[in-house]
Amino acid sequence: MSALVLISALIIGLSVGLLGSGGSILTVPVLVHLVHLPEKVAIVSSLGVVAQISFIALLPYLWRRHLDFALFGRFAVPAFFGTLLGVVLAQWLHSSIQLLILAMLMLVSAANMWRKTIWQWKINSGWLLASVAMSLGLLTGLVGVGGGFLIVPLLLAVTAIPMSGAIACSLALIFLQSSTGFISHYALMSLQGEALPLQLIGWLGLIGAGGSLLGVVVSAYLPQLWVRKSFSVLLIVTAVSLLWPIIR
Repeated sequence: MSALVLISALIIGLSVGLLGSGGSILTVPVLVHLVHLPEKVAIVSSLGVVAQISFIALLPYLWRRHLDFALFGRFAVPAFFGTLLGVVLAQWLHSSIQLLILAMLMLVSAANMWRKTIWQWKINSGWLLASVAMSLGLLTGLVGVGGGFLIVPLLLAVTAIPMSGAIACSLALIFLQSSTGFISHYALMSLQGEALPLQLIGWLGLIGAGGSLLGVVVSAYLPQLWVRKSFSVLLIVTAVSLLWPIIR
């Protein structure tokens, strides 16, 4: 494993700890371009890495009792079933389409992160909220992203929850969706006789988890707008790197 891959895993963890999102959307490009995994394997492996990182990053928030379990429950059930649906659909989708969807999501996220005030969507309907949660889960199963870059502004828009609570709930949902997607994909791939690089997934998850804890600590000392704009630039560069092989 190269030093660049290790540094990338640390950066992925840092983004999760600082923003409560961003880890999964960076993991797939790292696995494709730096580790040179096939696209389908990279997408599934990303879920395993992010599940570990989000779980460790969540622990300090659980210790401080920042997670609203009732709010988490409202999102968890539709997100769980959405993830399962995404896993099924992913079996029929070409890897280039999956990467194209991921790159588009990255560009949307980059535009949102660059803004002084992030976009928020007012949702008052319980059914609409459940549909959005299910759609986030579907994206997780489909393209290997946890959806934190959408979950955090959504939670801030539809509840009176503070930022720390939104990040805690986002991390809990990312863990639920990522672990559900990884286990489901792993089961299907095992039935088809395909293997995953479990040792690599474990090491990247461990390093990223360390980065996430560091991110939680330093988040109190860094201007959030500066962090978000820096992350926005990183997302744009990474999205272009994914799109270039497809469009050239």
